[in-house]
Amino acid sequence: MLSVTKSRIAGENLELVRRGGLKIENYNMKKSLRNSAVYFAFFAVSLFVFQLNNLNAQSVDSLVAEAVKNNPQLKSLQYKITASEKRTESINTLPAPNLSVEFSQVPTNSIDILNQSNSNNIALSQMFPLGGKLNAMAEVERKNTLVEGNNYESYKVNLTAAVKMSYYTLWLIDRKIEVQKKNINLINDVIKSVESSYYTNKINQADVLTLQSEIASNETQLLILEKQKEADTYKLNKLLGRNLDSKEVYAVSDFSSDQLSSSQSKLEEALGYSNPSLKKMGNMIEMNKAMIDANNRELIPDLMVQGMFMRMPQGMILTSKSDLSMLDPKTETMYSLMFSINLPFAPWSINKYKAKEQELYAGISSIEYEKNDMQREMTSQLKAALVKYNTALDLTKLYNEKVIPLYTKATESQLSAYQNSRTGVTTVIDSYRMLLMQQMNYYMSKADTQMSLAEIEMMVGINLKKF
Repeated sequence: MLSVTKSRIAGENLELVRRGGLKIENYNMKKSLRNSAVYFAFFAVSLFVFQLNNLNAQSVDSLVAEAVKNNPQLKSLQYKITASEKRTESINTLPAPNLSVEFSQVPTNSIDILNQSNSNNIALSQMFPLGGKLNAMAEVERKNTLVEGNNYESYKVNLTAAVKMSYYTLWLIDRKIEVQKKNINLINDVIKSVESSYYTNKINQADVLTLQSEIASNETQLLILEKQKEADTYKLNKLLGRNLDSKEVYAVSDFSSDQLSSSQSKLEEALGYSNPSLKKMGNMIEMNKAMIDANNRELIPDLMVQGMFMRMPQGMILTSKSDLSMLDPKTETMYSLMFSINLPFAPWSINKYKAKEQELYAGISSIEYEKNDMQREMTSQLKAALVKYNTALDLTKLYNEKVIPLYTKATESQLSAYQNSRTGVTTVIDSYRMLLMQQMNYYMSKADTQMSLAEIEMMVGINLKKF
């Protein structure tokens, strides 16, 4: 009787365990279906946002073209070129003539200045710079126009590099955000996969809390990246000439990496004759030489020509005491011509031009040494950029083909070991962190490749695609 009762109780307990397991299984199945629906919705929304961003995304070349068209500083430099061209036209003209009218010796008791004055004089004078002075001064301005053009090209090259670097910085931030979100989703998947084990006491609460704290840490980094992207967007808007508060800046999700096809020797050679800043130094030397020529031509005298027409209403007056009351004076007219030159070669004046010539020659020597130092500095920066480019190119290949696949397999292995209670949750988290780090390193090396190319273009001064 007692054995029958025990058997019945054991059978009932077994049935309860089965029912409980069935309930847990049904609960997990419903939860899995619900999670699947949530994941599907999240995936659909993410896909929609991704496609929307891709539709609004602009290539780096289109942004460079927009910056060249709308950047205020570039427009300012363009107007400086126009101003210099007009100044050349302005200088290469004769100085304005001088017209004077004089009513000489009018009696104080008369207001008839035309007929009561001793003479009415009209004079016209004109200065004629001799020895090609005007053309020499115009040549100085023509050289200055080239300098202004070099300033424009130099800023354009730097602007292009700045836009590209800012663009790839935003692209890198987007990829970091993408990796962070992916990592959060992966850890969420781990939590979902071990929830049933938690309910059956196969894992402890500390593991779940550790995983949740890792998600919170990643969300903190995600917030920092979002704010960093916002700050860099302001910088790019400034370069593009857009409204600073504009948020319509989207980098493409992926791009074909440009490759450097020119050798280092060819790039160094091109830097010497293509870099706008170095060309500016050369044109500044030529401008100083033109200024020396214009300065030396100042030693040639200028010619002043003046013609005067004189009308004497009371005739020719001999002296101020002559008695003309018995005479009937008639109006007389006459003219006069005057020619004069200045004497710049006078001993007390010539040193002004000699000292100016010495000043300009000293300026040429200074510019030549400055140009040499600038070229050495740019060549050094070019070599450093080439090293950075080659390093980033090799790292991109290494991360993509070897490092990330190995870390991915290691992470999957650690996760499998954790799910089978062969390792701790901290090991899984560390493996996820290392995978996250290597993925970010991959994107950083890919961005560094393009930034290095932009820096090389800035040093050389030409578009490498056209080189």
